Amino acid sequence: MKEISVVTFRILVTLLLALVLATGCAQLHAIFKPSPPASVPVRPARQAPPPAPTRPTHQEPPPRLSPQISAEKEKQLTQEVNAAIQETERILLSVDRQKLNSDQWQTHQTVQSFLAQAREAMANKDFQQAMNLAQKAHVLSDELFKTVR
Repeated sequence: MKEISVVTFRILVTLLLALVLATGCAQLHAIFKPSPPASVPVRPARQAPPPAPTRPTHQEPPPRLSPQISAEKEKQLTQEVNAAIQETERILLSVDRQKLNSDQWQTHQTVQSFLAQAREAMANKDFQQAMNLAQKAHVLSDELFKTVR
């Protein structure tokens, strides 16, 4: 009987191993089986950018803000700016344009441009800008006169 028991023991061990392997493989398969991919958030389809707002081809500049001044003050400022413009023009007339080199000619043109802008600012009643431009023109014309002498 000892032989039977050894044979029986071997059969039982073999069956037990087969059973463990059969169920164990299922467990291992569950452990090592890749999980289904996580749901990837779906990006919304790219929308076309909104059309750029149309701009008019010619746009008027915004109105200038200027301080409210009395008629008397306006008259005084007009006289001061006109005096600065006239003095600058007098200096330019005393300069012989034929003797100007290219740098001096460029300065002369800049003075003329400042004077034109000063007159335009006066027409718009922007006295501060007009005086500023007239003073710049005067300084440049004075420097030009000194270099030409």
